[in-house]
Amino acid sequence: MILRVIVCCLYLLAPVLGFAAGDDFGTATKIDTEHFTIYYKSGVDINSLISQLHVSKTDQILANQMLNASSPESQLSSMIEILFTRAGDILDMHVPGLKVNIRIFATQQDLIAYYNDLFHANIPGAGDSFYLEGVRSIFMSAENLKREILGHEIGQAIMSRYFTSQPSARIQEVLSGYIQYQLRKSK
Repeated sequence: MILRVIVCCLYLLAPVLGFAAGDDFGTATKIDTEHFTIYYKSGVDINSLISQLHVSKTDQILANQMLNASSPESQLSSMIEILFTRAGDILDMHVPGLKVNIRIFATQQDLIAYYNDLFHANIPGAGDSFYLEGVRSIFMSAENLKREILGHEIGQAIMSRYFTSQPSARIQEVLSGYIQYQLRKSK
């Protein structure tokens, strides 16, 4: 929990410190959706990502969106859009025109190394994911991609655009934790 609060505080400093978080994904595979640009590194199996997200029929009904399974890329993008709608509905916060990057590393070790390089810190583990408002990016590893974790980070992105005066990191974590709880409960 403390690590998540530290990450939230650090993302507020990202634009001030001039982090260039996107440079490491120049050769990654890219999928564009309405609200997201998804990048995943080589070595990441898209079918594995799809099975890990496990967007259910209940999610589709609650989001009033159907899963597009015409290709793995379409399926992944529609799953993430469904989770975006669910997170916005759970928070009752809807942000039109939101566009966020999702950057998926092959391993948790790669994510932790990137986090440590980005913040010039030797923190032993960056958690399962983190969101940086300064570069509007969610960072995750393919090993830990779960619907509730992604929903948590999507909630962070929604809140960062929804509120003109940002609530404290603790309040943001509580609200994002509520998204996690609701998505875990509705599996």
